[in-house]
Amino acid sequence: MVRLTDGDDDESAADSDSILESQLNRRNYLKLGAMAASTALSAGVASAASGPEERFGIQWDRVVNAVDDLGMDPNGNDPIDDQLDSAYESGTLIEFPPGEYLATETQYWNDGVSRFGMVGTGSSHKDVQFVFPSGNNGEKYRFLEITSGDHHVLKNFSIQQTDDSTTTADIWMINDDGALIEDVEWLGRTPTDNDARRQLLAYDCSSVDGVNVARRVYMREGAELPGYPDGVAGIRVQGGSVGEIRLVDCHIEQRGSSSFRATHTRGVLRVEGGLFKNNDNTNMRISAGDHPEKTSWIKGATVIMDADNLNEHARDGDSLDSPEGLRIDSTGNGYAGVLIEDCDFIFKSCPTSRGIVSSPTWAGHGGFTLRNCRIQNDTSVQTIHADSVDTDTADKPWGVNLENVSITGSTRSQPAGAAVCIDNDRNGSTVQNSCIHFPNGDVDGVLVNDATNCEIVDSNINVTGQATVFSGADVDTSNITSGDSCPLPSADGSTGGDSSTTDDSTDSSTDDSTTDDSTTEDLPNEIRLVGTGTTTQYEFTVTDSLQASGDTIEEWDDIESGTATGWITTDGVEDTYTFSGDIDSFSFLEGESEIYVNGEQVTESTVTDATTDDSTDSNTDGSTDSTDDSTTDSTDLSHELRLVGTGTQTQYEFTVSDALEASGDTVETWDTIDGTSASGWITTAGVEDTFNFAGSVTSFGFVEGEAEIYVDGEQVTESTVTDAVTDSGTDGSTDSGTDGSTDSTDDTADSQNELRLVGTGAETQYEVTVSGTLEASGDTIEQWDDVSESSATGWVTTEGVEDVYAFTGTITSLSFLEGEAEVYVNGTRVDPAVFSLPNTLVVEGDGTETTYDFMVSGDILNDPLVGPTESDDSLTNGKAKGSVTDGIDAFRFSGDITKMNLAGDAALTFEDNDG
Repeated sequence: MVRLTDGDDDESAADSDSILESQLNRRNYLKLGAMAASTALSAGVASAASGPEERFGIQWDRVVNAVDDLGMDPNGNDPIDDQLDSAYESGTLIEFPPGEYLATETQYWNDGVSRFGMVGTGSSHKDVQFVFPSGNNGEKYRFLEITSGDHHVLKNFSIQQTDDSTTTADIWMINDDGALIEDVEWLGRTPTDNDARRQLLAYDCSSVDGVNVARRVYMREGAELPGYPDGVAGIRVQGGSVGEIRLVDCHIEQRGSSSFRATHTRGVLRVEGGLFKNNDNTNMRISAGDHPEKTSWIKGATVIMDADNLNEHARDGDSLDSPEGLRIDSTGNGYAGVLIEDCDFIFKSCPTSRGIVSSPTWAGHGGFTLRNCRIQNDTSVQTIHADSVDTDTADKPWGVNLENVSITGSTRSQPAGAAVCIDNDRNGSTVQNSCIHFPNGDVDGVLVNDATNCEIVDSNINVTGQATVFSGADVDTSNITSGDSCPLPSADGSTGGDSSTTDDSTDSSTDDSTTDDSTTEDLPNEIRLVGTGTTTQYEFTVTDSLQASGDTIEEWDDIESGTATGWITTDGVEDTYTFSGDIDSFSFLEGESEIYVNGEQVTESTVTDATTDDSTDSNTDGSTDSTDDSTTDSTDLSHELRLVGTGTQTQYEFTVSDALEASGDTVETWDTIDGTSASGWITTAGVEDTFNFAGSVTSFGFVEGEAEIYVDGEQVTESTVTDAVTDSGTDGSTDSGTDGSTDSTDDTADSQNELRLVGTGAETQYEVTVSGTLEASGDTIEQWDDVSESSATGWVTTEGVEDVYAFTGTITSLSFLEGEAEVYVNGTRVDPAVFSLPNTLVVEGDGTETTYDFMVSGDILNDPLVGPTESDDSLTNGKAKGSVTDGIDAFRFSGDITKMNLAGDAALTFEDNDG
């Protein structure tokens, strides 16, 4: 806590400097009463340099030693933030001797700097490690945010996330050209995106002619695996990238989401070599891009999927959800022409997955080529599936080309019936000089549906079913043989052996994807999943029998032993099943749809109660049970309580004031909810029991053991959990502290806010992040928009069309990667520039009038989420002037506070987040 001494408008600049430099720290709280304060702040940059020197093909003006010249602590005790920020200027290379360097604040660099480097001098990249505060104080920590400049070098160091479940550090780097990230590793366990951003490295090239390189980037020490979309990806190339990003010899393993993703980008991604193993969602996710001269490609890479054998960094309970090998995906942009060459795909064991190589309909991608690739499939996952293409939006060519591709393995079945499935309108597809050898089960070779001008030539197709199957397709075939084995892939990317040695020991089970043909009559209960236009994957289990109803279930949907897993995308299209018994569990693995059980619409959280006959029976006195759904239907369950296991056998019990329900399928059969009370067990480290509730937590206790407790994303203790939410009472008043004061941040943190982005007719891509939770509102979000728990990236183009979100907390960033749109917060139009201002200042009245007058060195705008200013308050040229009595005036600003006058008893709170 900092209290400034009295001052006046005549205080000298030198005096103001000494006061602020000695007393102002980040996240300061000031309580100024019955006085006027005036202060000013300025900053200087220290530099130390050797003479000019050339390294990595770059001429450096100065080379400085982080310890000897800049005074950084190599023992990880004192933060390096100020020294690092002061040294950031063009032509500077910082050398870091072996050691640990503590970073506690994000470096926001957007100064157009050319030629800046951070390089470790150790013999191994692990000799220099950047370390961070444990748990990052509940924040999604970003180590470096570099959003302009060129020829930045990050080399020969590691980023230590530790092995807890909350500490993380990511990097976002945008350069026009010449950037290099080389021999950099992320160490430790990566948490979910509750505690991290969507990726560890966001890497963009902002010039069409630019090339930025990442070489030998390693992410291989494991991550939490919550399933899409809550896992954290490795590397992401974003929509604002228009040049070339190149990944060379990278090793990315066991991520919670894609190892790398480049689907929105108008630029290109080119991947050379590398190993991508056991990454959830997708091991490689790429589009051709929309560069005027280049196209994306992947060459010489190896993908391994062995879900039953995670590496040594896995923890008990870790399991992959729905990993793919390669997804060709332009997220609706219609790009075409990506090349996959000299790559090896090895699938030894795998849970539900769309395919080893796939391009889904919703991905909106045109044609692609696989050349000189080898695929080994010992699972029941589809090998290659080029789904139907939208000819109205996808660029030509639309066809899929397989050239010298070898497909082998011990699989006994394929969801499409054939190893290679080429679907509607993939006109001009070709299979040539290729080899398919599946000697087990009943598998066809190549299936072509409703496509013209296709060709299968000079290929060996040695399968147990038919070599080729055509449905409404125009296909020329010639020189098809069926007696040979095929080259096998190898883990190091070289061709090894042939498929004649393949046996069926890996997957000897028969195909159980459909029910017995003798079942002709519908079972007594029905569940319908109706698409809302969002790409959705669902999974549910019933207690008795389950079967598809009619022909609503497609080849990519799967029924096995009372469990169904499937996809539904198009608005209004249905997947329908009949079943006996009850629905034991249900969850959306991705997206959402409408759910109907026996004709009645239900929610994801109530579907398991829909067929329980006595769930709404009246009691003998005529009243209904306390678990009646009407309790929650009319109540806003806007709060979340999460209990995360620590490895100790733990029993908990708690009660809330208003309403309570389980969230998703996290609560097991041995956990119970009785009205507004719950009790349960949690044992395995990292496993969660999650509940949604209205009101506040009125009591909580651990009957046995202990676990981590999170309320609305913030970690609390057993003794403070009941104070975490203080909702308004029935009279509309808020809970107050013992001194009668209220917490000005409560309303922002807990209340539900609305963000609307309204199209102006310009093609616009936006990115938004909030400090709390974020979710799509209604059906305004399309399949090409990407929404995670606290962030979203999307497109809005048509004039007047809206993307709408509900969120808690504050908007921490909102930017337009392309174009622009109108922005409304809680119905009021705001200047989106406010969300790029890093610092905050809040003046909270206490019932008597307080006047304020302050000035900043940068920009200042009203913060619409905390407190609007009144008509007689003013904001001009970095100055704010006004008064407050019993309300709140709030601002965001950049730069430093150079003048501050406050007359009255109001509380002044500010955060200085950019130094």
